[in-house]
Amino acid sequence: MLLKIKTLRKEQGMSQRAVAERIGCSQKSVDCWEKGLSEPTAGFICALADCFLCTTDFLLGREDDCGNVNVVYPARAGEQQLLLDYASLSEENKKALLSFAAFLRTK
Repeated sequence: MLLKIKTLRKEQGMSQRAVAERIGCSQKSVDCWEKGLSEPTAGFICALADCFLCTTDFLLGREDDCGNVNVVYPARAGEQQLLLDYASLSEENKKALLSFAAFLRTK
């Protein structure tokens, strides 16, 4: 799990010790989380989100700055790209693509 702890901490001008004191853990724990050597428990993830005034999804890298949740499951990465491509098509081309997809299903 890649957390945004270090980035958020630096943006807010906080030391690891200050974060640790605010959420009730050790500075060493914060250091290990930032280095990816260990992962915080769910309780600490919530405390970190409160500390940085962000959502847990943002902290975990599942949400962007605008609040959009970006979850792409590896097995569905192709499906996600297909949806993005579909969204960029004209209405006429969307109809054509849907018609072709219906043809492929009957094949």
